[in-house]
Amino acid sequence: MNKLFTLLGTGLFLSITSCNDQHEVIPPPLPVAELECSCKGTVDGVFKEYTDSCRYDNEKTISSSGLSFASYTTEIKNTALTEGFEIEIKEIQWLDGGNNLPTTAEWEDYFLGNMSPEYYVDDNLSHNGVTIKYIDAFGTLWISDTVSGCSSIDFSFIKMELDSDATGNYMKFKGIFNCPLRNALGDTICVENGVVKTSFKRE
Repeated sequence: MNKLFTLLGTGLFLSITSCNDQHEVIPPPLPVAELECSCKGTVDGVFKEYTDSCRYDNEKTISSSGLSFASYTTEIKNTALTEGFEIEIKEIQWLDGGNNLPTTAEWEDYFLGNMSPEYYVDDNLSHNGVTIKYIDAFGTLWISDTVSGCSSIDFSFIKMELDSDATGNYMKFKGIFNCPLRNALGDTICVENGVVKTSFKRE
């Protein structure tokens, strides 16, 4: 009988020891898109740079019977979100399959095919183009225009790269630009040697 208790005790000990020896399985970390956030340039003769906060947005018009449309916006501002730049590009068109989104391939092809967009003026001229908005330290909104008075008016994407993580799909880019900016009163200032590094988000 003592031998039986001894064997049972030994078995129980080995069972507990075996359970304690099991290793915890830790899943690998999820991939995270490496996104840059900066915009700098000379605004009305003064160098400005913003690197604190980037936000991504879009506006979609979805159709089940025809073409759907979308424009994409990225903001690069200071910590208080009171001053900085906004870049908008439009507009991609696609036949929606029920996801309310262009496919990743359609989205990527759109950007790679628009490396040197014109500045957007109005829908009567074209639905396509890039718009730059700037909010200055006094809260005044300035919007890109094609009026004369500045030495250069141009915009070019010089780098595009698709990236993704659990939060969505991103088109990372670097752009360079020069343009006039006009406020609601009709005053004009110039942005020169602008450089922006940020992303557009598909979702």
